Amino acid sequence: MKIIILISMLVLPIASQAACVRADLTGVWRLYTVPMFNHAVARCTVIIPATGTAIATNSVCTVPGVGNYPVTGNLSIDTYCQVSGTFNIPAASSNNNINAWISRGKDSISGMSWFTGDPTNGSIFSGSRQ
Repeated sequence: MKIIILISMLVLPIASQAACVRADLTGVWRLYTVPMFNHAVARCTVIIPATGTAIATNSVCTVPGVGNYPVTGNLSIDTYCQVSGTFNIPAASSNNNINAWISRGKDSISGMSWFTGDPTNGSIFSGSRQ
């Protein structure tokens, strides 16, 4: 009996964690990058529509002192709250893969990106849902 109680105490917190769904990715996200190697520091407004995987066309990244760059790409989320896909800034010839996680409260995100052709060149980022 003690073993059953112990197992239920360990499994209950895991079972009570809410799985992520597509709607948890939807909305306006403010992201801030920390550059690694050749990337620039940037702050981005990324808009994820309610359907599909494409980033909304009015998403933009601002590089201080340089300018604003439209963002394209595709992002998806799995039931474990892992976000993956592509994040591209066509004007800067920046095509990046993304690997990130949404927080348990589903209001913040953190992760990393790397150039599609050069996985040693990328950045880390964090942000919050607005």
